[in-house]
Amino acid sequence: MKNSSSNTFTKVGNDILENIVKFKLNGTQLRIIMTIWRYTYGYQRNSHELSISFIANSLKVDKTRVKNELKTLINKKVIIVLKDSSFTQTRVIAFNKEYSEWKIECSGLKETQGMNITSEPQKDFTTGDKTATSSEDKNPPQQIKDKDNNKEKVYISLFRHWNSKKIIVHRSLSQKRKSAIKARLNEGYTREDIFKAISNYSDILESDQHYYTYKFNLEDFINPKNMDRFLDINNPFSSLKKNEYLKEENNETFNEKDKQYDELF
Repeated sequence: MKNSSSNTFTKVGNDILENIVKFKLNGTQLRIIMTIWRYTYGYQRNSHELSISFIANSLKVDKTRVKNELKTLINKKVIIVLKDSSFTQTRVIAFNKEYSEWKIECSGLKETQGMNITSEPQKDFTTGDKTATSSEDKNPPQQIKDKDNNKEKVYISLFRHWNSKKIIVHRSLSQKRKSAIKARLNEGYTREDIFKAISNYSDILESDQHYYTYKFNLEDFINPKNMDRFLDINNPFSSLKKNEYLKEENNETFNEKDKQYDELF
């Protein structure tokens, strides 16, 4: 690789440079951030259309790895999505300079709200410190009940949204379907992620511009290997167009397609 001296540069504030090193970012995440800096701040702009493929090619890193790490950065509020992808436009993203909003560990402390979090006093079990509280005190029965009720509302809202799309209409929200939704939420998917993926899937099924026609039931759809390709982060309206792949118009069997999708994502 040729080294060259240049008078051009990317302007990143000293405050950001001094603090970003204090957060627990892995190598790929940091490289993604630097790439976003290059194509936003490097061109005197705060945001830009940047696809997963573009970032992966810039880093010379596997697309699936970039997809997963970028999703983490978005969930942790390090990267902001300003405009979702559409039929004709790539998603617009930006770096969040307000590092106090980041939900990521910092400086060896288990923080979830960036720089503003302070550690709580340690419990003294040896002296019988009366200020120490048990897990039951932190989560009294009413709070546990309210938390369970909130989860139930999420399950019901996603189930109703699925049925409203009339892909495959289910009679009831079975335990199997609840468990599938719960598993995704525990893995870090948000209600909004699943809600939007269902909408994208429905729109693509009804579109003449896209080749995807296989109809899942709800619990199979939200399996990550199926649902992930319909998340906004993967630009489904661009990646699943008929003219993107040869011979897809013939609608090959699902198992054959699935092998192809694994390679693409």
